[in-house]
Amino acid sequence: MKKLFALVFAIALSSTSVFAQEQKISDKKFDMFVEVFQTIQQENNKAQMEMAGIIEGEGLTTERFNEIYQAEQNPQQDSDASAEEKKQHAAAMTKLEAKNKELQGMMEAKIKEKGLTMEDYQQIYQKVQTDPEMQQKLMARLQGQ
Repeated sequence: MKKLFALVFAIALSSTSVFAQEQKISDKKFDMFVEVFQTIQQENNKAQMEMAGIIEGEGLTTERFNEIYQAEQNPQQDSDASAEEKKQHAAAMTKLEAKNKELQGMMEAKIKEKGLTMEDYQQIYQKVQTDPEMQQKLMARLQGQ
């Protein structure tokens, strides 16, 4: 399930390029990021459950879905998926891609609603991912709210 979430979140964030600029992030902008980050995490949790339901609705477990997905992504790995499983996987992927577009739109709307641009959000998100000090700052803000 976490792999599915990582896949979905990575897809959502990768649709817009990230400009890795070294820039001081103001406390106000960081606070805006934290608010959006919390909202997006809540929405991602809901979407993750919905996506698991989509996969299961097609007749696969999330574990099996991920196994098939990984085999498809690795040309050196043979897939042991049956024709039926491949069909189920393809149907689930189509629905997941649609759900991902919906999630992307929601993320962009929430980010703009809080007064940030996608570039601002992605820049701060990237900095939080790579800077331990920023990670601590985020954790402190999340725990303080």
